[in-house]
Amino acid sequence: MPGALDGIRILDLSWGVAGPLGVMLLADQGADVIKVEPPGGDPFRDAPGSPVWHRSRRSVVLDLKQADGKEAFLKLCETADVLVEAFSPGTMAALGLSYEDLSSRFPRLIYASVPAYPEGHRYASRPGWDALVQARSGAQFEQPAWRPGPAHLHMQIPSMGAFFLLATGILAALTSREDSGKGQHVSTSLYQGVLAYTTMLWQDVEHLKAPDSLVMAKTYPPGVHQVSIYECANGEWLHAGVNVGRVATRSMEEILGIEPLDQMRMMTDMAYRAENQQRLRDAFITRDRTQLCEEFFEAGVGADPILTIAEGFDYPQMRANNMVVSVDDPEFGLMEQYGVPAVLSETPGEVQGGRPRVGEHSRKILAELGYDDSTLDRLAADGVI
Repeated sequence: MPGALDGIRILDLSWGVAGPLGVMLLADQGADVIKVEPPGGDPFRDAPGSPVWHRSRRSVVLDLKQADGKEAFLKLCETADVLVEAFSPGTMAALGLSYEDLSSRFPRLIYASVPAYPEGHRYASRPGWDALVQARSGAQFEQPAWRPGPAHLHMQIPSMGAFFLLATGILAALTSREDSGKGQHVSTSLYQGVLAYTTMLWQDVEHLKAPDSLVMAKTYPPGVHQVSIYECANGEWLHAGVNVGRVATRSMEEILGIEPLDQMRMMTDMAYRAENQQRLRDAFITRDRTQLCEEFFEAGVGADPILTIAEGFDYPQMRANNMVVSVDDPEFGLMEQYGVPAVLSETPGEVQGGRPRVGEHSRKILAELGYDDSTLDRLAADGVI
């Protein structure tokens, strides 16, 4: 069954995480994605996540610094709806392939850019490393940690935010083109990606008055969620004591068989919390996790087991809902990967195949543009493809 984006062609020149992941969301919904790689391939192909980020697309190798490579790329642009690039500002312009260069020649082309910082930002020319954008944005300083001061976030939130913004922007531009008939420049950045997460984490936590807001306080130890992880019997873990919007019929302490605690003081009084945390831990470690979770649920107290990724993937419902799929990667063989995250009832997406080998489809794609075998042989000999 054709996907929702069947008939849409995307040229993916992006590197890193945000661009490839944003394009993957569209590829899984049926877009024909051609990954345009330099000779030698995308330098991020060795990254552990690459087999997922670069799935559902074809690969063509083109040396855009050579005239023949640029000419072939322009022929591809004639067939494309969207171009995605993630270079530092000015890189595409140096190749004569900026939005300004292409928009008059291809007025319906949607040109999407996702650099580290927005164009015109004072640090726009700096290298676009996720960790450095984390640092400069303030995210690392606001992250609660097990010690005073800033902490690196394991989750790449600049890239994770930017890839959703990229896909959203492209879809909005495609919708707009239905009325106007014209493409446009879609621009986001890793910096704007990290700002997309300000709704939950970023507050003036040191000056908040409401005690329940102190769960995110920049304290040492940090807020209550970080210390609500408990080890149970047999080395299993759970996250317990979370408010899930239900009226609890029994308290966590009643279920555990210990004296009741002042929950407000547990959130705000570090000395009181430290004094009573060990009591909780001593109670949890004697109990079976499955039984505890059932008792907590029945009493209206939030608790769930802390599973490994492998355990989560093995849930039968994950497979029944296609949240886990088997993908045949040309390098690693059959792999378990996260499925299509957005499910459409009438045009459900699907993974279009594993990550292609470098330049796997170069000759076929260029043949579709009218290149004959002798010309393709010459381009290969010249290192253009």
